[in-house]
Amino acid sequence: MLNRNDDDIQELIDGNTHVIVQFGASWCGPCKVLKPKVDKISFENSDIVFAYIDLETGEQFAQKMKVQAVPTVIGFHNSKVVETLIGPSDAAVKSLVENLRSRVNRE
Repeated sequence: MLNRNDDDIQELIDGNTHVIVQFGASWCGPCKVLKPKVDKISFENSDIVFAYIDLETGEQFAQKMKVQAVPTVIGFHNSKVVETLIGPSDAAVKSLVENLRSRVNRE
């Protein structure tokens, strides 16, 4: 999973068909639990780009995405938000991966 910030996250989203972004913070216990699980999911799904944004370095983008709690995970397909997940559920992230893949099959 790539660490990103306000300066480069939009370019990453615009340059890839499928992107999953996890928003977290160094002080957030549930974020620390979810991050290694999402890292593992990212290694198992190399066709999807995964990124992590710490609120300290991605505050503007988090505000743009209306992130109000962490961890928040947002899935993008062709630069558009498909789904927003709040909370430390790796099962929900796996479901989001399948949701993104199914969009390709419908096009």
